[in-house]
This record gives sequence, C-alpha cells and structure tokens, in this order.
Amino acid sequence: MKLNISFILIITAGLLKITEITSADLPTFFQGDPIAIEKKFSDMTNSVSNVGTTDPSQILNLGPVETTVKFFLYTQSNTANPYTLKVGDKDNLNNSPFDSASKTKIIIHGWTDSSLNPFAHCISNSYLKKENYNVIIVDWSLISMNEYTTAVKLARLVGEYIGKMVKFLNTEGGQSLSDIHAMGSSLGAHVAGFAGSYVSGGMGRITGLDPAGPLFEFPYLKDPADRLDETDAVFVDIIHTCSGIAGFTRAIGHVDFYPNNGTAPQPGCPLIVTVTCSHAWALVLMLNSIKYPEDFESVKCDSWENYEKGGCSGNSITKMGEYVDRDARGKFYLKTSSSLDLC
Repeated sequence: MKLNISFILIITAGLLKITEITSADLPTFFQGDPIAIEKKFSDMTNSVSNVGTTDPSQILNLGPVETTVKFFLYTQSNTANPYTLKVGDKDNLNNSPFDSASKTKIIIHGWTDSSLNPFAHCISNSYLKKENYNVIIVDWSLISMNEYTTAVKLARLVGEYIGKMVKFLNTEGGQSLSDIHAMGSSLGAHVAGFAGSYVSGGMGRITGLDPAGPLFEFPYLKDPADRLDETDAVFVDIIHTCSGIAGFTRAIGHVDFYPNNGTAPQPGCPLIVTVTCSHAWALVLMLNSIKYPEDFESVKCDSWENYEKGGCSGNSITKMGEYVDRDARGKFYLKTSSSLDLC
C-alpha cells in the first residue's frame, strides 16, 4: 500500500485566515524571540475563544451535528459495505448487523481527515480478520476539513454526539460500556476524550494516537476537562509519535508510550514530510500492534536517555498498542523498525 498521509499541521491566526506551516518552516516558527512565539500562539488561542458558539450551523454553513457526524458500522458480515447507524433510531439499530455480544471498536479521524482514511479501514479489516467486532468508523469531516481553530472549537460537540451513540448502544443495543474501545488520531483523540467524558468515564478504553498538541498543550496546557485525560475511560493509553510539534508531549493517560522517544522523525518517515508522517505514524503502530501481538514490547522508564543507557532494564514491561496490559501505569519506551506494514 502506498503511504498516504493527510495530516498537515496548520497554524491558524484567525478563523478566516490560515497560515500553513510545512516541515521546513517549523524550525523557524519555534525559534527566535520567545515573546514573538508566544504572540503567535496567543493569536491562535484568541481565535478559538472568540468563535462564541458551538453550533456548527452558526459557525459553518452546515446543519446540526445530527446531520454532520456519521457512524459507519462494519462487521464480519459486511466488511466492504458499511451500515449507517443513527443515534436514537431503534429500528435502524435492530435492522443492523450490530451484535451486542461482540466488542465494539470506534475509530475517530483527526483534523483535515475523513472516514476514507486508508489507515482506518486497514485497522478495521485487521480487527475483523481476528474476530467479529462491531467496528464503527466515525466521519466528522464536514467539520474537520475546516480551519484548525474551528475544528478545535467544535471538537467537544462532536465528541459528545459520539458519546450519545455510545450511550445508545449501551441502553438500547445491550452493549456493555466495558466492551467499547474508542481510538482517535490527533484531534480525534480529544474528540474521543469528550465522548468518554460524556458517558462519565465508563467506556472501557480510549486510545489516543498522537493526541493533538496545538491549542491543547501549547501555548498552555488545557484543563483535563477540556482535553483527553485518564478520567475519560476506565483505561486510557497514549502513543506519542510527534511530541512537541503536532502531538502531546506530557503523559496524559494511565499509560503513555514513547516509541523512538515519541518525537519526529519516526523511523520510516522521509525527511521531506517528517512532521506529517511522524504525526500519523501512531496509526501505523496501532495497525501493526493488532496484526502482530508479540511485537512492541516496551519498558517502563523515567526518560528516553535513561532507557537508551539501559538504566531501566529490569523494570516492568508491557506491549504497546492493542494488547497492552491494562494494569500498566506510567511512561514506557521502545524502539521500532522502519519496516512496518502500512496495511
């Protein structure tokens, strides 16, 4: 499969004006006068706070969230043709291939992305080759394809609507909350967090795939209620791959993995697109963890430097990704290969 990355880090200086920052531009953006850098981030933050509404029909030329967020269900009986689930529609649910006896995986894309992301479908297919999961790929592209600040402003609304679907599957579909696992990439990780918060942290698991850092960790760290954190599900695991640029640096889950120090460039990413590729690389790692359960053994350690020196040998170990030990806690480090399956 050809690597097709659609995650592009764009910093906005206002709702109607965007400034695109490529990987070549990033060093200059983060260098220079600290006051000037802080001003850039302050402009971004103000543009979010000044939106003034969380109704997509008022911010964008769209209908309500009920018509802008879609849920596409895949099972072993319909691996290629999704069934569109509708929140609150019992007949729709009863006529679907949804099976409450099976575990549910919810895949949430990030900014400038959609349900057509090839990695989402590769992950879905990998799950369905193993057992009959209910795999739900969420599409919120009518919102996510807009300026970053707009997407950030509406992320909670999208997440809470996903939370309504989770509640619906629980109360009307007979699905145990403990059997629901949501995973979100980039901004989608925080959307997953808002979904988990909506169901009072009762969801079984949330996996954050390089959760977005801009406007969540910098210019300042948002309160846990305004981003993904460990209270959003019974178990929250994070994979960091582009820390400090497009992704979060701080540990925000029950367990946080830092493959190759969690920074760009990730092995396998060409220098010309090192930031975009590294940010999306968490999806590649998650995919491979599903396909190869014995891979990605990680060591608990206080830092990458100590890990490289062998200072953490003898510490507890766990697998990164799908088969993580849910009793694991803390920061874990590992090295990964540049030769990983892309589908």
